[in-house]
Amino acid sequence: MSGANRLDGVSEDVLHEVTRRTPGFHSWQDPHWLVHCQDAAAFVGEVGYAGLAAHPEALDQLRADMRMESWHDENQLEHFLNHLGEGATAMLFRCTACGAHLAYADAS
Repeated sequence: MSGANRLDGVSEDVLHEVTRRTPGFHSWQDPHWLVHCQDAAAFVGEVGYAGLAAHPEALDQLRADMRMESWHDENQLEHFLNHLGEGATAMLFRCTACGAHLAYADAS
């Protein structure tokens, strides 16, 4: 992921905190925790397009990540994003250091 990694580069203490001491969340696919500023971000919640659009930096980051994951058709990508909350959702996180919002898409 471009601005957000899956617990890559965090300390053993942070890894232990997230994997053993932090309540998780349900997702259709394997849930993963996003990282920013070399620390685990805080899970905000599951959001649809409106909730994601309220945090443009998260929407831009998700859009860029999806392009890197082979979503090359812009119309198809925008259709998917605009219909988040209808069979697919976004998992929204907030960096505890700088306050940036991050997201990843989760679909059945």
